[in-house]
Amino acid sequence: MADQAEESTGEKDALLRITQGLRRVDVGTYALRIRLAEKLGIGTIDINAMAFVGEVDGMTPKALGNLLNITTGSVTAMVDRLESKGFMIRKPNPTDRRSVLLHLSPAGTHAMQWATEHFAEAAAAVLQGAPEASISDVAGFLEGIGQRLLAAASAPEQPRR
Repeated sequence: MADQAEESTGEKDALLRITQGLRRVDVGTYALRIRLAEKLGIGTIDINAMAFVGEVDGMTPKALGNLLNITTGSVTAMVDRLESKGFMIRKPNPTDRRSVLLHLSPAGTHAMQWATEHFAEAAAAVLQGAPEASISDVAGFLEGIGQRLLAAASAPEQPRR
């Protein structure tokens, strides 16, 4: 019985460390996006838009607005800004002639790679010397967390009991 209680406490402590670690990654990501936005002369919401479009190439402005929780007019103004600065491109939607699809330009892709390189350097430093299987486990874990968080962000709110 005591072993189960210790194991449960150990699991709770480990889960708390994981949760705190993910929160630090979130804060670090936000700080890095602020720095990138300043470097590019754009706003942080613009960087967030570029990150979403970089993740889902060919996203509609409506889908982007839903993800960012901003109005259609705000999306249009933001895409105009990003397009004029050379970071985003609008292309006709082949399935709906009234709509466009959003893509990162080469400059936009390059800007997002800057952030990716910082992530890669941080991960390499932390994982230096770790066994390859462990690295694969960490990658799978993080991918799973990311997928579940994106799903939770788009799911209807469920009442808590």
